[in-house]
Amino acid sequence: MKFILLALLLATGTTLVAQENAVTKSLSVFKNGQSFVVKEIKAQVADSGFRLNNLPVALFGTYWFAGTTNPVSRVSSRVEQVNEIQERKANSFLELLHANKGKNITIVTADNNTYKGSVEDFDLPEEINSRLQLQQMQLTNVYRGQYQFDRIYAPANPVLLLKMNGKWIGIEPATIKTITFEDKPSRTTTARIAVQKPIVTVHFAKSGQQSFTMMYLQNGLSWTPVYQLQLVSETEATLNLQAEVNNNVEDIKNTDVDFVMGVPNFSQAITLATLLNFSSTGNVENANIYSNAIQMRADYARDRAAESIVMPEQASSPDNTAVENEDLYFYTLKNISLSKGERAQYPVFNKPVKIHHFYKTVLPASVMSTYQVNGEEGTASEEMEAANHAGRGATPNKVNHFVEIYNNTDNPFTSGAVLILQKNTQKPIAQDVLKFTAKGSSTPIFITTAPDILVREKEALVSVKKEAKTYNGYKYTLATVKGTITVINSKSRLADIQVQKTISGAITSASTKYSQSLNLEYKNDINQGRQLDFELAVDAGTKKSFTYTYEMYIRE
Repeated sequence: MKFILLALLLATGTTLVAQENAVTKSLSVFKNGQSFVVKEIKAQVADSGFRLNNLPVALFGTYWFAGTTNPVSRVSSRVEQVNEIQERKANSFLELLHANKGKNITIVTADNNTYKGSVEDFDLPEEINSRLQLQQMQLTNVYRGQYQFDRIYAPANPVLLLKMNGKWIGIEPATIKTITFEDKPSRTTTARIAVQKPIVTVHFAKSGQQSFTMMYLQNGLSWTPVYQLQLVSETEATLNLQAEVNNNVEDIKNTDVDFVMGVPNFSQAITLATLLNFSSTGNVENANIYSNAIQMRADYARDRAAESIVMPEQASSPDNTAVENEDLYFYTLKNISLSKGERAQYPVFNKPVKIHHFYKTVLPASVMSTYQVNGEEGTASEEMEAANHAGRGATPNKVNHFVEIYNNTDNPFTSGAVLILQKNTQKPIAQDVLKFTAKGSSTPIFITTAPDILVREKEALVSVKKEAKTYNGYKYTLATVKGTITVINSKSRLADIQVQKTISGAITSASTKYSQSLNLEYKNDINQGRQLDFELAVDAGTKKSFTYTYEMYIRE
């Protein structure tokens, strides 16, 4: 097989090189498990072809070659039979003999036959079997559909075939009792396994010294952002970002790596590159995908769908600053080395940020069914009074503690887990998710539920006006509702409180600062839903109440 491969190389006049000669010039790693690689290769080529046999798992539409000294005229590929080198520790008699070719040995078998000399030639059974199995596969392809068979070749028990002192000797491995070595034996065996694999050939317009780049997108290398927020004071903190890297694809050696934040769009890179895809169908399905007729029919549906789709952000070295490239941001770390299968953590930045502590509660929504008008204006029904005293207002509402981070840096923060600590004591406080935060904006991070801040509410029907409106043939009573919310702060410091309340109707007044947003899903309802967000500050060890009123229509 070695002679066949050598003859093939001489006949084609091309150079077969290992991919290890390539130098990675650029590596961009995305959070979605993909990475974009740019490599440079230099070699003296005697003719117009440069062969690559250690190929990346490049994805469709991203596998590109470009000459730097001479233009690339074309790139071709085909499946060829080559020998793959596999090194391992020799743990059997067969592997020991293979690992010590040329050394003087003495073999004693179970029937006390002795063989003395040096091992001149010996193929491991797996090497022989690999070639036979390839032949079987080739014959199967040739005769497929013409004959019925399960296997052409069925491996038998291995036979040890040695050449010693000019004679070939066949021995059953199971009969070997001892092997004596005159010198210390090698324990590393190197097997050459025959395989079929794609070979890519890069053709140039001219021969001679060639330099070219190869770029591709691949799966198997990703990074995950992990933050640490160290609280310095009530208003200041330090935000640390580290990249946790998961490398399952190829070795990285002294390479500058870009950790990319943003929403990458490689929507077509879902199959192997055409040069590497030798399945029975290849990339034939792409002929339909890129049909002009089909694309024209798809445009309308895609445009309509885009109106309702909101793309999520893909899950942001000390004081490192990202470089903006269109809608993506690239954090570059220098001289990174990481072997395939390894995991690593790398510091990305360390930045001071402004923070704000606040407490928030979401009260139960007020709905029409809560209130029943009993016929007299200005009074509340028995059901309403019972609800006020027994249920609503009697049970405190849950209050959550948040810390808001202000992004006063030059780059956005990408989504990631964040661990919150007190900087001076390094005591843990919480862990949550830091959501995508554009520069100049802020985002809240949930800390925990605050047991020492209580919020109680009470609503009362203060007036009614019969037959106030006719809507869709029905008469409606206009009801005016007054709510009272009380906040009790048992903490030893002032607390900024946010109270969220959803009502059906129109707010008419409030005794504290508030904002409102409409629920447009039911914009044609007679009582339009709206969310009220109240804000107030409550001093330590005190309580504060505020009121609000709103109007709602109730069908008579």
